[in-house]
Amino acid sequence: MPPELYDFLKSIFSALVGAGMTFAVVAKFGQSWFFKKLDAKYAIDLAQRNNELKGDLERKKNDLNKELQIEITRFKSQLEVLGSQQSKFLEKKVNSVLILNQHHYIAVKNIKEYTDTTYSCVDEATSYFKYQFKEGEADNLSSYDVYRKIHQERWPSYEKAAKSAFDKYVECLALNMPILPKELVEEDIEIVDKCREILADASMTFNRAMNFTQYIVQPEECEGTADEFMNDLLEELQKAAKYKDFLATLSSRLLEKSLRSGYLIERLLQHPSNS
Repeated sequence: MPPELYDFLKSIFSALVGAGMTFAVVAKFGQSWFFKKLDAKYAIDLAQRNNELKGDLERKKNDLNKELQIEITRFKSQLEVLGSQQSKFLEKKVNSVLILNQHHYIAVKNIKEYTDTTYSCVDEATSYFKYQFKEGEADNLSSYDVYRKIHQERWPSYEKAAKSAFDKYVECLALNMPILPKELVEEDIEIVDKCREILADASMTFNRAMNFTQYIVQPEECEGTADEFMNDLLEELQKAAKYKDFLATLSSRLLEKSLRSGYLIERLLQHPSNS
């Protein structure tokens, strides 16, 4: 028998034997036993697969939980940073109001002393000559040189202190203007403008008044009369009185301004995002 034929018959015989054994098993033990064995095998495979899927699912769940915790931590960190920044900004707002009030108080105090001193000097000079005119001594007026020199030596220190305090007040307002409440800025800008005007005008009033005390005694050297220069001196006194009265009013409102600032600070603390 040729080898090729032998191998072919052998494979057919093995297939028939396998099939026969299967049929024999089914015939002997019944279909139910045979399929139970198959079901058990598939059940084991299914259970293994199910366990593998559960393991994969649990690992994915753990990975997602880790990522979620990382995101939550990052988000909390961002919120803390943002909250800290907002808190610092609110603190800066409140401090800017308090610092501006401090500079406002110091500026008003010094400018008031300046205008009070200016008025006092001009009033004293006016009274000095008014008395002589009243007594009929217009033709033989006493010199005011000694008093004028005293005033001219003393007065500049008040002017310097007033201008220094005013400059610091203006600088504080300018630097903090972007974060200050709008109504406070508008109010202080108006005060700044008026005080700047008074500082310049009061300086001119003092110097003019001191010059008039010299012209009154020697009117012929200035192409005028003693009466004319006396009237000029009285006009400077009226101007000095206006400056003095304005600063007195401003000074009397310091408490009122402080109360308004307190209200603004309270509003900032209650509604920081709306201020």
